[in-house]
Amino acid sequence: MSSSIVYGSVPSWRLGRSLGIDLLSTRGKTCSFDCVYCQLGLTRSVYYEWLEKAETGSLADRVVVPRAPSTVLPEEIDAAVNYAKAHPREGYRRLAWMMIDEDVVYLTPSTVYRVLDRYDLLYRWKRPEPGQGRRVPEATYPDEVWHVDLMYLWVKGRWYFLVSILDSYSRYIVYWELALSMRAQEIAEITAVALEQAPGKKPRIVRDNGSQFVAKEWREVMRHFELEEIPIRIRHPESNGRIERYHRSVREEAFGEAFGDTDVDNFYRARDLLGKWVRYYNEERLHSALKYLRAVDYYRGNLTRTEESCIILPPLIYPKTTEALHLR
Repeated sequence: MSSSIVYGSVPSWRLGRSLGIDLLSTRGKTCSFDCVYCQLGLTRSVYYEWLEKAETGSLADRVVVPRAPSTVLPEEIDAAVNYAKAHPREGYRRLAWMMIDEDVVYLTPSTVYRVLDRYDLLYRWKRPEPGQGRRVPEATYPDEVWHVDLMYLWVKGRWYFLVSILDSYSRYIVYWELALSMRAQEIAEITAVALEQAPGKKPRIVRDNGSQFVAKEWREVMRHFELEEIPIRIRHPESNGRIERYHRSVREEAFGEAFGDTDVDNFYRARDLLGKWVRYYNEERLHSALKYLRAVDYYRGNLTRTEESCIILPPLIYPKTTEALHLR
């Protein structure tokens, strides 16, 4: 190396005290920038320290160990995310133990919560849309929205409980039962039977805020059938007005006009009379809200039966009945 382009010694933050090289010199530069300092970017002290370690056989790569053994690995995150997507209705605690039981991944519930929160996969109750409160949506086809409610009935010295499930679109009574009590377990079982009789249907369930509809048994039925609930506003029965109007018909017609002269002296007699009246309500009674169609015609979309029934109907109702037939 020519001494005309070398100067120093000079202090260097990277190399310590070292010789300087004139990089701007135009006179016979012979530095190839191929020395160990340029290649490795080491200070002399580090370089000679490595040489000493090499002579003693202690020069080896340092293995970096994770700071915490509980650090979640990328493949564990992917497994947890995929499992959560396959079970969208389960909470993070249940998911954590389900994944452990099925040997998917072993994470604590708090870790599962953080992972799902990061990917926006936490199952949370849907909040009402701004400005809408808990307004019940208008059904546009059969089995889109069901109303569920209880009604007290006095029969010979004790109370019974009429549990009814009404289709919002057609006012059709999908299922009913005269229960001996209003325990959550009994109400949940009645609702499950109604859903099993409508395979493939996933109606939104409109219900009030009674203790039966917030109990563990009820939530298990909703989770099993993967249904959305629509709780009405507190102290606002008008939100569940369609089934409340049906209850009024039960009081006035079933136990008033239709069976007022019949002696209802026991549970089985009351159940038999209710069954006959519900069949009349679904299949014969004309509903003003349905433009004087029968509930079964709206629910089944049975336009042919409507025409054969010899009922004089306004022409404007037929397009909607045809639409009901198409949707069914």
